[in-house]
Amino acid sequence: MKTNDKITRRRLVRSGFSFIEVTMVVLLLGILMAIMLPVLSRAKDRAKFIKWYAFNRQCANDPACIVNFNIQEGEGTTLNNICAGADVENFKANEYNGTFMNSNGGKSNLKWIKSGGRWSKYGYKYALQFNGADTYVLIPGTQGLDFTPYDDFTILVWAKFDKLGLGDCPFSKSLWGTEADAACQYDIYSNPYAGSFGQGSFDADVFTTCGTWTNTHVDFNKAGWVHLTLRYLHTGLDASGDPTGQITVFINGVALGAFMNTTSENPDTASATGWKACTGGVLNVPLVLGAAGCYRKYWSPGTYDKNKAGVLSNELILKFFFKGRIDEFLLYKRALTDREIYNHFDSGRE
Repeated sequence: MKTNDKITRRRLVRSGFSFIEVTMVVLLLGILMAIMLPVLSRAKDRAKFIKWYAFNRQCANDPACIVNFNIQEGEGTTLNNICAGADVENFKANEYNGTFMNSNGGKSNLKWIKSGGRWSKYGYKYALQFNGADTYVLIPGTQGLDFTPYDDFTILVWAKFDKLGLGDCPFSKSLWGTEADAACQYDIYSNPYAGSFGQGSFDADVFTTCGTWTNTHVDFNKAGWVHLTLRYLHTGLDASGDPTGQITVFINGVALGAFMNTTSENPDTASATGWKACTGGVLNVPLVLGAAGCYRKYWSPGTYDKNKAGVLSNELILKFFFKGRIDEFLLYKRALTDREIYNHFDSGRE
């Protein structure tokens, strides 16, 4: 019996793990985790990018999507519109491409950046850097972009403000001036002086309305990348037979709610201009990324040629240049639902 007890004790010892063996196993597991965690993290990050990219490509097949810049080329001086076939007469996607421009007429200073883009920390590219002085992207004012107050539309953009200055304009299709001789279709721009605590306010011009959202609850000087959406929904006719519509701005997928009409409620900003068609005849106002279209007579009177007073198309200048980065721009000729807008934000956030 004693001999058997010794054999049994030896077997029990041999069937367990010594302290050294346990320690070695723990160390090996730690090494494996240290190796695998970055790999798993990169895989997760890649999955985020692929999810967004697939979603963006899917949007390009929507017949209501007229412009889709996913800004992933990273070279050249043209933004390629990847929309597959918008429901616009004689639609050709390349006619809605964006061209890098410089307001001074020289070589464009608009830059592709590989670091500092929305996906750059995951190793993906790219974003566009606007210098806030003279850089912009020009998209011709063709019929697919020329809306009337009877048309629905939605515009979405991922942007990062390097500063939040008065009037900094991520996009516009407007000619700022007076009601008598200017035109406004749509734009959005910062107005920090109207906001709570001197920051975080946006104005949007849509046809004859200029709305101010006095508090977006976001400090854009610290927020990094933000998703901005401007939506217009035609709602009917008023008692005079004029078209009416609902204007909504979304920040990071959330609607901001009611706005002040600056014409009557907010003396710190100018009222919206009168609406007129922005294409055809002598007036041709293009869609621009990174600046606001202004009428030279009022915004640069020293260079205004009075002999051309009746030729409005010759008097468009660009001001209120956006200083920051853009990393996606889409324009639909329909009013997206709240859920669709949130999905755009959710698919594209880091």
